[in-house]
Amino acid sequence: MKHRLVDCALCALVALAFVVPVTVFGALPSATAAQKEWTLLMYWDADNSLEFCTEFAMQTWEEALTSNSEVSIVALVDILSAEGIWIYDIQDGERNLVTTWEEKNTSDPAVLKEFVQYGMDNFPAEKTMLVVQDHGYGWRGICQDETNGDVLMPIDGLAASLREVKAENGDKGVDLLAFDACNMGTIEVAYELRGAASYMVASQTMVPFDGLPYEMFITDLMEDPSIGPAALAENIVYEYVEYYSSKRGYHHIMKYSQDFATIAAIDLSKMDDVGTTFGAMTSALEPLVEDHLMEIEKARGYSLVGAWANMAGYEWMPDAYTFVDGLRAIPDHPELIAAIDAFEDAFNTAVFAHANSKKYHDTVHGLNIWFPPSMSQYNSQGWIWARQFVYHESDLDLVSESMWYECLLAYYGADW
Repeated sequence: MKHRLVDCALCALVALAFVVPVTVFGALPSATAAQKEWTLLMYWDADNSLEFCTEFAMQTWEEALTSNSEVSIVALVDILSAEGIWIYDIQDGERNLVTTWEEKNTSDPAVLKEFVQYGMDNFPAEKTMLVVQDHGYGWRGICQDETNGDVLMPIDGLAASLREVKAENGDKGVDLLAFDACNMGTIEVAYELRGAASYMVASQTMVPFDGLPYEMFITDLMEDPSIGPAALAENIVYEYVEYYSSKRGYHHIMKYSQDFATIAAIDLSKMDDVGTTFGAMTSALEPLVEDHLMEIEKARGYSLVGAWANMAGYEWMPDAYTFVDGLRAIPDHPELIAAIDAFEDAFNTAVFAHANSKKYHDTVHGLNIWFPPSMSQYNSQGWIWARQFVYHESDLDLVSESMWYECLLAYYGADW
């Protein structure tokens, strides 16, 4: 989730300012409109405590998008203080309200699919970037819609909706999926999204209120609209850390530099190999767990990252690469070492760009793994939000296709 140090009075003022119409309805592009280089689809679920971030983001998009000739920015906005959904097209430095929808549950993958298809139909482009903004809970889900049941969008549902868009549009779908949300940089999420988009950008830890470095990467697109999705993803990675780790990284409300940035770009087409090698590694590890608890605990301890003890925070989600590499301390098991080597090779191929604030040193490589410290903490969140937080009931492919769950049970000493 994004950090929740919210000034309630300011939230109320911003919400009032936002819901007052400042633009008139505009026309959609004609059916024969020329295809642009890029369409950026902003799925802005602010139907919760993050509503106050909305106006800042939209002003940033307006200021950065100096030309619509080759780039469109289309935003779905759902806020807490008013019923309904607004669809905006940023044109000539201001938001253009093109349509409104009735109130919908923006934690529903069907609504995400509807918006992506709407954007592709009405704002055609060679390349499509989808930004999903809201509180993020890693493998548990994203997009907390407090108006409509206060549940989360499950990751498998998100992935399925984007695969359906591709299947229904001749294999044309989202080229770059970027999460403006905390904790979405996990191996479970990236593996689930293979085939749903071409590339993914996400943070392993907290994303501050400002979100992604919108001004910087939209400027990149203005300077070179022909840039490909992999290159754009790489730019976002390095600009994100620059934004939050330098004098540019001052929060628009809190006014201090936030030196805890982590972010990575993942080639989702390479995640099949990551999942296969991870499964082989966990198969080699599981029979060794009981006799090597000390080595495993040391590997886990060194690989912890983050700075905020929220429920999806650092103590339960160590860096996957650092943790697996630490298992080399288990002696006299060459088959485990070979499996670790294969996993690391696949991981380094898939995670083609990652960056982090200096405070993290060498512990961050782009994707976390779920590893709570005890069985009680493994179970403690399983009854919140309709049991969405039960790991072994999450329907995630990495859980069902590897033996990581069995490794966890062996580590906790559970006889299930």
